[in-house]
Amino acid sequence: MPDPQEQMRQAVRDVGQELARAMEQANRLARQAAEDLTKLVGDPRAPRPPRRSDSPVELIRELGRLRDEGLITDEEFQAKKADLLSRV
Repeated sequence: MPDPQEQMRQAVRDVGQELARAMEQANRLARQAAEDLTKLVGDPRAPRPPRRSDSPVELIRELGRLRDEGLITDEEFQAKKADLLSRV
């Protein structure tokens, strides 16, 4: 008849080995997901090009589009438009 303590030790070793295999697979999947994401959107660690400065006229046009789509109110549009024009 097997020793109960030895059976327990073996069960703990088996669980540890299974956990190690699961962790290795999780790491492989995470690396693959990161590679796939990098292929889709580029490397997030790469420096981004500086954003060009939009002219006030272009920004007002964009605000008008947002207003027309119902994403901002006319009051918000008018306030931001006045702010942009005051900087010219």
